[in-house]
Amino acid sequence: MEREKTKIIELPELEKEILDMCIFQESFESIADECVKEKNRNIIADAIKNLIHYKLLIPTNQDNSLTWVYDSDKMKDSSFKATAAGISWMELNS
Repeated sequence: MEREKTKIIELPELEKEILDMCIFQESFESIADECVKEKNRNIIADAIKNLIHYKLLIPTNQDNSLTWVYDSDKMKDSSFKATAAGISWMELNS
């Protein structure tokens, strides 16, 4: 069975920067502090939500388990990690 090809997604610079940071699990606070393109935490949160929508990023808990309930209103309590599709996107667009 042939693997489905990843749909080409054009990402704004902020989303690219965030995705690049999340090869390993990163907390929201860490992402917001290290972000160069944007300092407004609300805009950074929206960019993270977009990446989750595109299935390029996934929220994780502290045990690095991916099965937990994500609350977009409490992003400060969350960590994020690139999915396989996110890693593939980075490889194709680097």
